[in-house]
Amino acid sequence: MSNFLFKPATEVSALLESQLVEPGVAWVKDGKVFVRDPGENGPPALISPGQGIRFLVNGTEQQGLTPVYEKDKIEIIPETHEEPGRIAVLVAPTKFKAYLDVRLTKRTTYRLADTEPQQNLVLEGVPVTEELMPLDKEGLYRLLAENRVTHGISEAALTSLYEKPTNGRLLIAEGKSPEPPVDEKVLITCCIDGEARPVILENGTADYRNLGRFPSVEAGAVLAVKQPGIPGKPGFRVDGEPVQPPPPKTVELEAGPGATLSPDAKSVIATVSGRPVIRQAGNRYLCSVEPYLKIKGDVNLETGHIIFKGDVEIAGSVREAMRVEAAGKVFVGGEVAEATIVAEGDVVARSIIGSTVRAGGPKVYFEKVRQAVTEAAQLLTQALRNVEPALQHAAARGRKLTPPGALLMLIDSKYQRLPQAIKELVKLIETAPQFKVKVPPPWRETISRLSDLFLKFGLATEQNLENVLKALKELVSLQAEVTELASGAQAGITAQYVLNSDLEATGNVQVTGQGAFSSNIRAGSSVRVLGIFRGGEIEAQDNVFIGLAGSDIAVKTVIKVPSNKKIEIKKSYPGVVLYVGRQVAEITKPQREIQTGLDSEGRLEINAISWEPETQDKGKEPPA
Repeated sequence: MSNFLFKPATEVSALLESQLVEPGVAWVKDGKVFVRDPGENGPPALISPGQGIRFLVNGTEQQGLTPVYEKDKIEIIPETHEEPGRIAVLVAPTKFKAYLDVRLTKRTTYRLADTEPQQNLVLEGVPVTEELMPLDKEGLYRLLAENRVTHGISEAALTSLYEKPTNGRLLIAEGKSPEPPVDEKVLITCCIDGEARPVILENGTADYRNLGRFPSVEAGAVLAVKQPGIPGKPGFRVDGEPVQPPPPKTVELEAGPGATLSPDAKSVIATVSGRPVIRQAGNRYLCSVEPYLKIKGDVNLETGHIIFKGDVEIAGSVREAMRVEAAGKVFVGGEVAEATIVAEGDVVARSIIGSTVRAGGPKVYFEKVRQAVTEAAQLLTQALRNVEPALQHAAARGRKLTPPGALLMLIDSKYQRLPQAIKELVKLIETAPQFKVKVPPPWRETISRLSDLFLKFGLATEQNLENVLKALKELVSLQAEVTELASGAQAGITAQYVLNSDLEATGNVQVTGQGAFSSNIRAGSSVRVLGIFRGGEIEAQDNVFIGLAGSDIAVKTVIKVPSNKKIEIKKSYPGVVLYVGRQVAEITKPQREIQTGLDSEGRLEINAISWEPETQDKGKEPPA
């Protein structure tokens, strides 16, 4: 619009006076053309088309400069130019993916720009360009179907594409690969490779003797389990073709020596105790158990402690502070020196020096408990049988005596051994962890009641014998349990030489060489020392044979057997004490061919021949 239109009235008047002719003008505002006619004799406004704009005056399209007046109808037609796009569907050779290759349609539309009033108005268009999808959604779906893309189409990708059209390649559909199967596999349920590493104790220190290098299992242990395979799940391609997964791979479990397959063939079970061995060849697993462990040299810090559920054969020696535990037999080609051997089977060693050796495993402990329980039950039964005669005797003398009082009197006078037997039971319960035995709670409760009654003041506060009879009943029940646990195959100990050691066996103990010196031997069966037994104690549940007992300086030497068993000694020095049942005798002079027995009244008899030790005999004796 010209400045003329916006002049103040005084200025306009002045201009009008200075100009004789006023031309017509035209202008554009908000996409429309406005016209003001000229003054008298003035020229009309002229308009012409510019870039991208066509116009009609009174229904007729004009091409060049065209005069226009206020009365004319002027129509504006913006031009539109379009560059066609395209969409191609690309399917991967595997048909697991499909892409859209998109080239958008480019559409340019012209918008009429606003102008100021002017006599010669050129209608200039401002280009506005936009990019559009060449196809609508329905058309695109038809295109995908024509290219056999019907499955796995991404609706999210399509929505994004139409909201924000973009040139380029777009993943539009994706098939699903089949889920792979879970193959059958074998789960090894036992330790087969013992890695030498020290055990960390509760106080944080490392036990370098306990390395766990030789794993083992007990009979009945599960060695390996076959875990079933799981079929995979089918997938599909973008054209809907299903894709099947491969079948699960299979494995075979086989049982070798010392093992057996379970009835369902899904696990292998040990039939013997020993070292598990599992060999794999391809998909085959052969599981077996070697019932023995061979140590080529010594048991020392390098091997660590030996804890094995089977037989152990040691070519060398068992060195200081080392421990061998076996569920079977133990053979030591050398010596056991300041060490510990605990075996459920026999123990054979060349020599045992400063060591503890137990043969029979937990049965050694149960046999100790059985003996103590049996003695306590017998003594308590005998004492209770004498309560009534004691009460009658007191009544005849005019004395008032309660049954618990009578029982106390009998214990003090005749059955002093009963409290001692109960003390031994209490001690055995406390020492159970040394034998790796877990004492059942009812055992503890029974022995605790006996302790309260006979080792404390419980019996003195009783009004009757009801609690005593209850305790005796529990003691008899305990005797039956422990007798069963102590029963079974007996294990023995055999050595050529024993010095300053403790030997315990559920079976026989044999010393076949020089003898046993300053040692304690306890056997569930017989004891045979072909050489010398000097210092210490032998306690056997069967007969005892000794080649030479005691020493010429009367080192304390004790031998004990039950009342129905015998002691035989080829030669003996004085000072050897013999127990047969409750009977005791001491050899007071050198004797030979000694045999013990009980006479008709139950007294100990010793049959022997005098013996005069010779100088050469003394010289042959090994030092104690």
